Amino acid sequence: MLRALTATLVLLVPLCARADFKEWTVSAWPAYAVTYVDSRAPSGGGGGVEVGFGITEGLTLKAVGFMSWHPVAATQSTPAGTLGEFSAMLGINYSLDVIRLVPSFDLAVGLLGLRGSARFADDARANQVAPSSNAFGVGIGLSLDYLLTRHWAVGVTVRYHAFLTDITRIPVYLWVGPRVTFKFGG
Repeated sequence: MLRALTATLVLLVPLCARADFKEWTVSAWPAYAVTYVDSRAPSGGGGGVEVGFGITEGLTLKAVGFMSWHPVAATQSTPAGTLGEFSAMLGINYSLDVIRLVPSFDLAVGLLGLRGSARFADDARANQVAPSSNAFGVGIGLSLDYLLTRHWAVGVTVRYHAFLTDITRIPVYLWVGPRVTFKFGG
């Protein structure tokens, strides 16, 4: 009788699930990217890294950085070249971590930048390809990860960025790619 009562009490006591609380995550990815500059919409490639810290079981505070390069053709008023884009953002991620397939949603704000040079130079030649810009921006994203183990996941992510303070020059930036995530701590 005592065992049955103890087992019943154990099953009735609510336990707090803390899957990501105080857990660190590090993700890295290569990406296909497209940007809209002037009347041009060059495709390109690049990559990024993301570091997160679990503040609740479903919310993670994240720092995200990425870089990409986009070859552009000449127009009547601009020479051909390669655009370099970069970002450094802080944001929040919400994940639905209930099964091995984990969807998550991101919202971030921070610095977005564009240079008319693959080496991110801000010189006269680079400014002829595209005027340099450092702007405040917002990013939203969606990711879908598959948990291989408790510590490793593989997935895909797509993110859309809008430049808020320099919208006349570089209104949007979109990238998509596979990613690998490592989790530790907690």
